[in-house]
Amino acid sequence: MSWKRAVIIVLAVAVASCSKKSEEAPAAEDEWPKYGLTEAQANEVLAKVGDRTITVGELAERLASQSPYLRARFESPERRKDFLDNLVRFELLVVEAKRRGYGDKPEIIRARRNAMIQQLVKQEVDEPLEAVEITDEEVKAVYDANPLEFDRAAQVRASHIFIKDRGRANTLLAAAKKADLAGFRKLARDESEDEKTKGGGGDLQFFEASGEGEPPAAIREATFSLDKVGTVYPTLVEEGGGFHIIMLTGKRAALTRTYEQAKRAIRHKLTRERKDAAMEALTKRLREEIEVEVDYDALEAIKVEQQRSPQGQ
Repeated sequence: MSWKRAVIIVLAVAVASCSKKSEEAPAAEDEWPKYGLTEAQANEVLAKVGDRTITVGELAERLASQSPYLRARFESPERRKDFLDNLVRFELLVVEAKRRGYGDKPEIIRARRNAMIQQLVKQEVDEPLEAVEITDEEVKAVYDANPLEFDRAAQVRASHIFIKDRGRANTLLAAAKKADLAGFRKLARDESEDEKTKGGGGDLQFFEASGEGEPPAAIREATFSLDKVGTVYPTLVEEGGGFHIIMLTGKRAALTRTYEQAKRAIRHKLTRERKDAAMEALTKRLREEIEVEVDYDALEAIKVEQQRSPQGQ
């Protein structure tokens, strides 16, 4: 590879990163020079890998798109050569992957489709929303409408051991009462019959006193009755076709948020809502433009096997 071409790239990156013009708006696609290159220089061929051509302009753009810290690494000619060699290596692997038919594999097709969708959403949803500021007045209005929405109820965290046989559960309850948190979690990993949680030492994460989903009400009530972290509930809790041994592993006090404490969460909430609305509008427009046929009745033929959770889910 010609050293002159490497010099062109070095100069291009140096100009792009050091010139005062870097603070100005980038040139339009049809304006030259870019990265300090003329159009003719940018179109010079650096490498060919199969039918893939890598130009001076492409590599200069790739280098200039790196962070300032990474760009500084490519001041060395050897580092720039390594950068180009890595790009060639990448293209070699692409050619071989295509030759072996990997591009037709379902998971590759899904990944490619997902990448296209991400690009579409970025252009049609994300970028337009970034240009629309959420004002302080909007945030304050949301808080004033329902300040309690941003408070947090008291929460506890528990680990449990689930056993179907009462006798064996009582034996393990006696052992659990003598164990510390590490010992309790080891018992859960070794003995619990709840496959969903035993790998994590029976951890049920944080939960509130009331609510839907896991854990069931009986476990919530038992855990909230405990005061000290590390305490095991004194009796078995019968639920979900077996018996639960419960240890309190954490507590969070109720939290009342002021406007200043809540406004960041409100901004996130408004951002999500705007994105959801924009996605809904985009989908609605596309359904009007693109023919769609859906047979919901055919869903009835699908049988989904479900395993009943020991926690009653």
